[in-house]
Amino acid sequence: MLHTLIKHDLKALQAFVAIVECQGVSAAQDRLNMSQSAISTHLAHLEESLGVSLCRRGRAGFSLTKAGYQLYEACTLLLQATGEFHRKVQNIKWHQSVLSGTLRIGVVEHLPPDFQATVCSVISDAYQHYPELRLSMDIRSPQEIETAVATNHLDLGIASYHVLLKNLHYHLVFESRQNIYCRADHPAAKAENLTLNRLEEDYVWVKCSYAHTPAHIGISGGVTTAVAHHVDAAVLFLLAGSHIGFLPEDAARAFVAQGLLVPLLPQQATYLLPNYTVTRPTPDPRVNWFLGQLSSRLP
Repeated sequence: MLHTLIKHDLKALQAFVAIVECQGVSAAQDRLNMSQSAISTHLAHLEESLGVSLCRRGRAGFSLTKAGYQLYEACTLLLQATGEFHRKVQNIKWHQSVLSGTLRIGVVEHLPPDFQATVCSVISDAYQHYPELRLSMDIRSPQEIETAVATNHLDLGIASYHVLLKNLHYHLVFESRQNIYCRADHPAAKAENLTLNRLEEDYVWVKCSYAHTPAHIGISGGVTTAVAHHVDAAVLFLLAGSHIGFLPEDAARAFVAQGLLVPLLPQQATYLLPNYTVTRPTPDPRVNWFLGQLSSRLP
């Protein structure tokens, strides 16, 4: 089995890992940025080469066979070992005590002011103490950041996640409070005897794909006619007065102060959204330095 697997490139194995963790071929398309037919080809090639069925797909849903589960476990170990090998080779390029090269960082488009200030202070120190170090910063969605870190297109990400993948490392760095908001002249803002049930049944929602509402809140999102993949996009729907939806409290604060937005049932419909740094299991010295500096400055 081993000599057969060695013939496959890492893309096929990465595709299989994505299929398993996304629970299906179609669900893995966004993570891999690959067509469904290409992903299916990778899966069929693996099954044909190994002579076994790796997963079951049908009305009953997606599930792994025994062989599929064994391959997934082996793939996880292989990808981790490959990543570690790559980073050890990269370490040859610089002395461990001197940071150089480029550290690639991905962040979401909205960070709380306090955390943003902390990141800025780390960036300042990086350029002050390590003149040969370069930082590359990109703004992406949480899923895009996670995929880029997993595929070695980013070294470090900062975003919110509710499902933590076993082939990546996550460290909680802050929590952002999420409340439901609407425009000040929206019918929900003036409704009497407002309840969670009425919020779901009487009004249309903008679904925020970047945030997962915990089950204990008792809200599934009601009738959703809009989707926002970024905080700023959700703000547009709320300011339009057409929808209600969740926003980070600090992102809504300025609009509330201006009288443009109002919170709905802030004592009941509120929760803390965890935000993490995400890295590969054995990050290089630049990532270790950045994480260490970040952790030492957080409360």
